[in-house]
Amino acid sequence: MRTRVVLGIVAVALCLLIGQTGVNDERASAAAALRPGGPAGLPGGQCPKRGGNLIVGQSGEPTSINPHRFGDQNARNIIIAIFSTLVEHDLQTYAIRPSLAESWTVSRDGLDWTFKLRANVKFHDGTILDAEAVKASLERSMEPASGRTAPLLTRVKSLEAKDPRTFVIHLSQPDRILLSTLLDVYIGPAGVTTERLGEAPIGTGPFKFVRWDRNRQVVLDRNPDYWRPGLPCLDRLTFRTIPEDSVRSQQLRTGQVHVSSSGLLGEMSNLASAGLVLHTPPSGYNMGLYNIHTNTRREPWRRQEVRQALSYAIDRDAVSKALFGFMSVLSNPMEANKRFLNPQAASFNKRDLDQAKQLLSAAGFSAGVDGGEAIVCGLGFQFNILGQLVQSQAAEAGIRLRLSILDVGTYVARTLGNRRGEYDIAVCAMVPKPDEYDLLNHPYAKLFTQTLGWIDQRREFYDLLDAARSTPGESAYRQAITELQRIAMEGQAEIIVGGRLDPTPARAFVKNFIPHMQGNTFFEAVWIDR
Repeated sequence: MRTRVVLGIVAVALCLLIGQTGVNDERASAAAALRPGGPAGLPGGQCPKRGGNLIVGQSGEPTSINPHRFGDQNARNIIIAIFSTLVEHDLQTYAIRPSLAESWTVSRDGLDWTFKLRANVKFHDGTILDAEAVKASLERSMEPASGRTAPLLTRVKSLEAKDPRTFVIHLSQPDRILLSTLLDVYIGPAGVTTERLGEAPIGTGPFKFVRWDRNRQVVLDRNPDYWRPGLPCLDRLTFRTIPEDSVRSQQLRTGQVHVSSSGLLGEMSNLASAGLVLHTPPSGYNMGLYNIHTNTRREPWRRQEVRQALSYAIDRDAVSKALFGFMSVLSNPMEANKRFLNPQAASFNKRDLDQAKQLLSAAGFSAGVDGGEAIVCGLGFQFNILGQLVQSQAAEAGIRLRLSILDVGTYVARTLGNRRGEYDIAVCAMVPKPDEYDLLNHPYAKLFTQTLGWIDQRREFYDLLDAARSTPGESAYRQAITELQRIAMEGQAEIIVGGRLDPTPARAFVKNFIPHMQGNTFFEAVWIDR
């Protein structure tokens, strides 16, 4: 009865929300104003209003503000305000387009990528962007500790600063995902160590680092020399650490905070009644995937039947309803990019408790099994609910789990801090890019190749994933993506629970904000109108 009441309140709240400020109208206006080269356009190319301090509430303290060694979304949001990249996403279509690199060419054999840099771009310390700075940034991104990018840059044979504005990446073999990888390579000056960038970050982005008051806030100021003329519109950007959803919601409603970088599903009715606007990415895009990592080096999770049993035990429809419909039901990550979906791959979208119990019995656990500890990233209401549902639904199939909800720093340390993973299963969400390769690479490889341990069982998956990057023909490439889905869905080393939609609540006076499908927040073209 209580669940029905809560759902009813939220339904009313959503009706109020849609009927107020007009999220869709505002997004359409921003889309119409897009201009080439910028993530979000402005009417007439100018800020309608300038100034103000935009206060962004974040669910946790950033693990690091080092652009090459961070492990959470709270950190990324700060980093992307400070740093620019060679290429960027169009926020409406997710096409990759120029940023610091105004153009590029590729040799006929696909091995040499030549980038022409924009002229007269300044770092925050006044030095000029040149090819040596790009080279140094790529080198930092290739260091083993740079876990987000280093595994994807292994095909880089050498880097060449040909002249101040010409930079060349020489590859050992062709790489279909190079541009996509460069979306995560943040450009800083040459002659600076990776560690120093984490203490005093210097980029070419719209905002300059001022200070980090630990466990409280990170303060950034407008970059007056930003390379996009007239931007940013804001004078200051403040990221406040507010772990409690209820507190963040209250501060949004009272105006102490203007935007929450992560959604507040459990507070939606309160936010709606207070006139907050709910921002979502363009239609058709999820904001990542709810997932369960399984440690396939540990019992009982090294057994494929047990992993499949857990996936069958999850009632994805019920999870979606518990999250007020803000989750699309899917178990194959490629369902987020249906052009490449393999319909013949196994699907776990429909719950099947009988099949789950049969699989456990086949694995030798007819009386059930102790699945150990399920750690959950403590990033808010939806993750608490997800963890509890996974625990209770698994128990119905005979898989017993102990639930531990951890702060994000501890969660990241246990899932990524040790190559073998300090967990049995881990419940959270991930944010792959929308391209078909990253929808497979991000969940099963990238940061998780070693901590999942599945490479010990199915190395052929990883070999094929690597080979697909340089597959020349479209037909052969599509065939590889199809086969990779078959292997992944059979193995269930990474259990995809559903497509995440985490609307970003903001005060109505925050204008021209377009959320990114990976949960990134871009504020260079945002203004305050009050």
